[in-house]
Amino acid sequence: MKSKSKITLQILTGILALIHLVYIVVAFYQGSLSFLKLTDNLYIVLLLIFLAGFTLSWKRMKTTGILIMVWTSGVWILDLYIIGDGSDSDSGISSMVLSPVLVLGALFLLEWYKTSKATVPSRQLRWKFVLRTLLINYAVLYIILVFAELSGTTGAKVDYSSLPHILNPPLLLIFIAGFVVSWKRETLAGIIFLIWCGLAIFVFFGFPGTYYSGPWGFCILPILLQAIFYIKNHFEFRAK
Repeated sequence: MKSKSKITLQILTGILALIHLVYIVVAFYQGSLSFLKLTDNLYIVLLLIFLAGFTLSWKRMKTTGILIMVWTSGVWILDLYIIGDGSDSDSGISSMVLSPVLVLGALFLLEWYKTSKATVPSRQLRWKFVLRTLLINYAVLYIILVFAELSGTTGAKVDYSSLPHILNPPLLLIFIAGFVVSWKRETLAGIIFLIWCGLAIFVFFGFPGTYYSGPWGFCILPILLQAIFYIKNHFEFRAK
């Protein structure tokens, strides 16, 4: 018998798949998409990946979760490297708006994790699994963003000898430190990510227009939530 959480995830994924499909069909009907363009064909590939994830959600939740996460990374790559040129403030808006979908992927993996064990994992272990899964995804998206900036596809002028870009390497190193520490000391990782968020907020809002606003804006909020959950869970579960 299906759990209510799994049914809810399938419904949400089905709605998103339908919206994705309708968008593609309408775009082709209006002539804004064509099989003759590389970008448009990549849209089709992403659609097929998402539809495959939805189809497999009945039997292979782990595969569904992975495919949804692959789809999210594909959206970022398409948006940052092929579509976006950094010419206006709306560049990267797709990667920012669609990124929360990766949470569905993490929840599908959680459903698989709960059923793959002989006994249902404790609430603490489930929290750890989800947070680690999300952090891995954030790390992948962060890497995609860093390489997009280095390659110049975002259109931003990067001068690492002056503000604000001189802070980019420290930001990356702080994130890597938090990522590594999180496997053993989640509370310390939470503090490190709070430091990362504070510095990122200073850079993002202190130098408006300097950064590829959509993706950078997405990075700050989830990592802030990640830090808060690490610290919250430490005190909640330590007390038990």
